[in-house]
Amino acid sequence: MPEQVKIPMANAEYLAKFDRPYVGLVAWDMARILEAVAVALLPFKFRLANTEIVTAGTPADHKVIFKIPERGVSFQFGAEEYRFAKEGSSWTTVDEDSQVLMAAEQALLGNSGAKIQSCTVTIAMHLQPLAKTREELLAPFAPEPFRTLMAKRHVETFGNHLKWADGDVLLDFSIPFANGIFLRLSSQFSGQPPLSDILAKVRSDEAAVFEVLGIEEAGNA
Repeated sequence: MPEQVKIPMANAEYLAKFDRPYVGLVAWDMARILEAVAVALLPFKFRLANTEIVTAGTPADHKVIFKIPERGVSFQFGAEEYRFAKEGSSWTTVDEDSQVLMAAEQALLGNSGAKIQSCTVTIAMHLQPLAKTREELLAPFAPEPFRTLMAKRHVETFGNHLKWADGDVLLDFSIPFANGIFLRLSSQFSGQPPLSDILAKVRSDEAAVFEVLGIEEAGNA
């Protein structure tokens, strides 16, 4: 039976990279596109006061950041990419969060003509086992020669990083949460598949990692 865990903190990020730099996004077209995105976000209680324009450094560093603090959401764009982030992410709010992303994305792409070359979804979470210790859960993932040392000495951190062609997973001890495990999972996509397909793949990848760890979120049994 899977070990029950609670998830006290989780964040998600969607990063889309353009097929080439679109300098107009941070230069002559910035005001027009900023207004288009701001208007698209108004139905989600966006306020212009929660906008930041960064123009320091090279053109690659310039960006516009929109925040909706009540939702834990931010959307930003630059000449080479745009990024949507959600603090306190959960599958229970994914439909509402997706509406914010799609509104901002459509305003940005529709008014700039930018094309997407690839996109990446990253979820990062802290897990707390309810019965076992984190050392017990992660011990099978340590190389055999190190397990004796782990049993004899206090381990302060645990690193395990696996990368494949379309994503990666990182496991470590959680710093802010007692007996916690930090899990970061990235799923990469060529081009821009439909958001529903992206979310289905991310959820499948998360389920596969949970199965390998032998865990499930408490309340989802």
